[in-house]
Amino acid sequence: CGGGTGTTSGTYSGTTSTQGGKAVAFAYAQLGKPYQWGATGPGSYDCSGLVQAAWASAGVSIPRTTYAQWAALPHVSTSALEPGDLLYFDGVGHVAIYVGGGYIIDAPQTGMNVQKIPESTSWYASNLDGALRP
Repeated sequence: CGGGTGTTSGTYSGTTSTQGGKAVAFAYAQLGKPYQWGATGPGSYDCSGLVQAAWASAGVSIPRTTYAQWAALPHVSTSALEPGDLLYFDGVGHVAIYVGGGYIIDAPQTGMNVQKIPESTSWYASNLDGALRP
């Protein structure tokens, strides 16, 4: 899984009038919460649990695991990302939510907290598989 030197605090100031915006606002509210494998919130999350909970907050049900999400959801070009899109990494074994401006919010790995980091961070940039839009 990933892990960068991101921030664990922040405030979302974008729209919440779209489902993607609602999912992003939820993800921002989880910054600083601990990563826990298999966790789906509200106190801790793993990567797919975080994005599943974010989209559930916007009224959209998506599968629980990265592999099931990848198989079920519409794929979009990484050159046309919108806030709320899901980015998949490392053979589709890891997912983060795109929050706009070149940033993602990610529940990286054990021992780290949910953080906002540039999507260009080396591990993420070199392991990107593609993007989905629930």
